[in-house]
Amino acid sequence: MSGGTSPVAGVRTVGFIGLGTMGDPMVTNIASSGAFERVLVHDVDVERAAALAARIGAEAAADITHLSACEVVVLMLPTSAIVRAVLVDDDGAPRIPSPRGTVYVDMSSSDPTETVETGRLLAAAGLHLVDAPVSGARERAIAGTLAIMMGADDEDAAGRAVPVVDTMSARIFRTGGLGTGHAMKALNNFVAAAAYTASTEALTAGARFGLDPAVMVDIFNASTGQSFVTTHVLPDHIVDGRFASGFALPLMTKDVRIAQKVQRATGHDAPVCDAVAGALGDALDALGNVDHTRAYEFWNER
Repeated sequence: MSGGTSPVAGVRTVGFIGLGTMGDPMVTNIASSGAFERVLVHDVDVERAAALAARIGAEAAADITHLSACEVVVLMLPTSAIVRAVLVDDDGAPRIPSPRGTVYVDMSSSDPTETVETGRLLAAAGLHLVDAPVSGARERAIAGTLAIMMGADDEDAAGRAVPVVDTMSARIFRTGGLGTGHAMKALNNFVAAAAYTASTEALTAGARFGLDPAVMVDIFNASTGQSFVTTHVLPDHIVDGRFASGFALPLMTKDVRIAQKVQRATGHDAPVCDAVAGALGDALDALGNVDHTRAYEFWNER
C-alpha cells in the first residue's frame, strides 16, 4: 500500500490492542507502511507497549480510552471473552468512548457466536465490529503476508478496515457476515491440528517400527501425506527437537474446541474433531501452557 493517508476509507489514526507474539509484528507492519498519520498501541503490559511504540514510531496509549482518537482499532487477543471484556462493560456499554462509526477489527481467534453478540452490543452504540482472524504464524506476521478471513455485516465498515488489514496481509478472503471469519479460522485450525495429531502419531509408530523420523518427513513431503505440518512443523520443531513454533498448546486446543462448537451448531456429528479435541485436551491437562509441538512428547510417552 502506498504512503500517505487513505482518502477512500478516511482512516488516519489506527489503534492496536494486544502486543504479543503476533500483535507485535502485525502492528509493526501497520506503522512501517506509512499509510496512516498516527498509530496508537495498547497492552496490559504498559512497559511492553511503551517499548514497542518507541521502536516503531507509534504512540503508547497507557489508558485504553485514549484509543477513542482512532477511526479503526485492531484487536489481537487470546480469546473472544477477553475481546468482549475490553470493548464492552458488564452492562454492554462500550468501554472506549469512540465516536459513532468507529470500526473495531477483531483479528483474534475468537468464538464466532461471541463475536456476533459483541457486534450486536457495539452496533447499539453506533459502532462496528469486523472479524478478520489470521493464518500464517509469526513468520508470516513478520513478513506482512498473513492470510485473512474477513466477516462483516456492514460493507462501509469492511471498506475502512481493509486498508489497515492490507498492511499485514498477502490476501484477504471475504467470508460473509460477522462471525464467519472466526468460524472459518476455527475450522482451518482444526484441519491443521488434525494433520498435526495424525502426523505425529505416525512418527511415533514409525520410529517404534524402526523408521527414521527424518526420512519419514521427507517421504511425507514427496507423497500424499504432505501438509503445512509436514513441511514446516515436523522438520523444524519435532525432528530437530526445537519445539518452538510460537503457537501455544492452549490456543490450539481452544481453536479446535471452537470448531467443535461450530460443527455442533450445524447439527451433525464430528468424530474426527472430537478425537482431535480430546487428544489435545489430554496433552494440555498434562503439560499446561507450552508450545503446541510439545504435545508430541506427551503422546509419544503415553
